[in-house]
Amino acid sequence: MVFLTTLAVTAGWAQEINLYTEFQRFTPYGEVVAQDREPRPREIISPAVARNGHLTIMAVVTAQPGTTYFVYSAVNPPDALELKVYRAYFVRCGNDYCPDWLVEQKMPSFGAMPELASLWPGQTTRCYVLDIWVPPGTPPRRVRVEALLKQGIWLVAPMEVRVEAPFVPDMDMDKVRRGTEVADLRAPASDTARLQLLRYVNGLPPVLPYGVTRLRDLIQRNAAEDMAVASSMGFRPPEFNWMSWTPFVYPQFGSEWYLRVRDSILRYHP
Repeated sequence: MVFLTTLAVTAGWAQEINLYTEFQRFTPYGEVVAQDREPRPREIISPAVARNGHLTIMAVVTAQPGTTYFVYSAVNPPDALELKVYRAYFVRCGNDYCPDWLVEQKMPSFGAMPELASLWPGQTTRCYVLDIWVPPGTPPRRVRVEALLKQGIWLVAPMEVRVEAPFVPDMDMDKVRRGTEVADLRAPASDTARLQLLRYVNGLPPVLPYGVTRLRDLIQRNAAEDMAVASSMGFRPPEFNWMSWTPFVYPQFGSEWYLRVRDSILRYHP
């Protein structure tokens, strides 16, 4: 028993998989980039999502250099949600490297640490993105989603996705405006969502990305869906006036301030 306990502890130190919001970007060495640091990061246990909408989660793998592993993700029940997994490639963002460019993965996905020893010697962290879509006919319910990591043993990072009653209206693909309205990589990840919020409070329609090639594209799309839901309500909750939402963008309120806007949309939906 002592041997097995010691082995489990050692394995725990050797590898980890943890879930974070799309506004928490990690460096190749397991630290949140300076511009995304949050005093009290939100714990991903039971995130909410509107029907016909998307939820994006960062799955961060930590392992010792020189190791190999498999990443897998699953939904239970399998047909309740649609799930895509992307591997995020690091690019320079100021003084750090941020995960941004995305390549869709087939499950299970093989990985090694480090991914590029010449650029990041001693790398301990790689980032994956779980992109979840709720079919429009899904009733409000809870659905279990798991991110799994295998290196000798399976490690599981579970969450319970809460499908809420609000519905993302269908946007006419021939008429909806598309554009590359994303923030600079050196800015906080939440600045991309702020661009869509600024459009909303100025009475402008949301802008969808041309496609999904970067993490910032997913953030833009998700925020555009949030604003489409808010617009469909026919009224603006208290959080959506200038005097009340503006303080949330100040750095002292943390990089995940936009999540409070999303919470407000779901909470005030009639």
